[in-house]
Amino acid sequence: MSRSIVAICGMLIGFSLHFGASTNQVHAQDESPTADDVAAEVTGADTESTKKAAQVADEVQVDPVNSDQRIETRLQEIMEATGWFTEPLVEVDRGVAFLSGTADTTNHREWAEATAIKTSDVVAVVNRVKVAELPLWNFAPAIASLKQLGREATGVLPLVLVAIAVAMLSYMLARAGAGLTRYFTRSRIDSSLLRQVAGNVVAVLIFIIGVYVALRVSGLTRLAVTVLGGTGLVGLALGFAFRDIAENYLASILISLNHPFRVGDLIEVEGAKGFVRKVTTRGTVLNTLEGNQIQMPNSTVYKGKIINYTATPLSRQDFTVGIGFEDSIVEAQEIVMSVLNDHVGVVNDPAPIAIVESLGSATVNLRVYYWFDQTTHSPLKVSSSVIRLVKQKLTEAEITMPDEARELVFPRGVPVQVVENLPTAPPSLPKPSASRTEPTQSVGEGDLKAEQSEVLRATEDDEIVEGEANLIA
Repeated sequence: MSRSIVAICGMLIGFSLHFGASTNQVHAQDESPTADDVAAEVTGADTESTKKAAQVADEVQVDPVNSDQRIETRLQEIMEATGWFTEPLVEVDRGVAFLSGTADTTNHREWAEATAIKTSDVVAVVNRVKVAELPLWNFAPAIASLKQLGREATGVLPLVLVAIAVAMLSYMLARAGAGLTRYFTRSRIDSSLLRQVAGNVVAVLIFIIGVYVALRVSGLTRLAVTVLGGTGLVGLALGFAFRDIAENYLASILISLNHPFRVGDLIEVEGAKGFVRKVTTRGTVLNTLEGNQIQMPNSTVYKGKIINYTATPLSRQDFTVGIGFEDSIVEAQEIVMSVLNDHVGVVNDPAPIAIVESLGSATVNLRVYYWFDQTTHSPLKVSSSVIRLVKQKLTEAEITMPDEARELVFPRGVPVQVVENLPTAPPSLPKPSASRTEPTQSVGEGDLKAEQSEVLRATEDDEIVEGEANLIA
């Protein structure tokens, strides 16, 4: 009985000793520093960098019975085989691996540590591997990026060539579409500017579609969508940036549609008067009666007050003539009307008139109105001829045309000399010269024709006028 109790107690004591040894061994293994702790203590690397290290095998197999020498040899061979380390050196002492040398990157340094800790019978790793310092002028990354870019460019080169071919084809189709549009709208749209605008719109649409297809073929789908989506934004931005140019362009379209004037018309806009030579997409070109050129923005012309002197063939002129108070007003009116009725440049419908306008200090002022055809006669020449003939006829009828009365003041008086012997007969007055017939057209007035052809002929070699297409007839 006592022997059994002793045996049982011995077994319990042995089990306790065995369990305690096993437990101490487990605690010793648990409390041993891990690879991450050793690496963090020796190199200062954080666990986040370790997570980014290269993947390694879970366990490196060696012979079941390992010695420090065999582990050292195996790890030395592995580090030398990779080519990532300069002068690698591995030393193993009682299961602790000491790694030395220089690694090209931090990831490869961490990879060596992780590989050593997973080797059989290695209980700890002391990582003394240093990372090679990069030189200040290191062009290796740039060269590597250029090589990678070259490889990518070579890969997409066929797609780019196809995209360029598609873009060129779309450009030719756009030009052909614009030409066909202008051709088919020739009989429906009279304005050359509107035909040009319609052709440009069709060409732009075809070209945008071609660019979209080219970008899709080259693999730039996002860029293609961006081009289509950004077309409106680009147009809006350009509209704000070139607002004045766009305004003039739209004004040229409206002018060509409304036809407020035509080439050769005499117009006046914002104080500028001249014959219309051309309307371009930028402005309206006028030639003044003095032979000068005026180029006005189309927006100013369209929004301004336009006086078209040649919109209707007939135009009215007027002038004033003063006669003496002792002369007959009716007789003077009859003389003036006879001159107007017989003049070749004055039309009878509407009929001319000669009315009393005002009473001056020394004259009775008559206002004379008459109409003439400005398409065939010059207003300056006809006015000169009419005034000249009226003056001549009034002079022949002994109707005076006195000047305005003037008052002379003599502050010291006027000396008077008494003449004792007066002449028996008054001196004879000069006889009036014999009346002569005034011609309707004088040398200075010429043939009374309109100056339009002369002004336009004098400026027909204008480079600005000849440089661009005219948008109106």
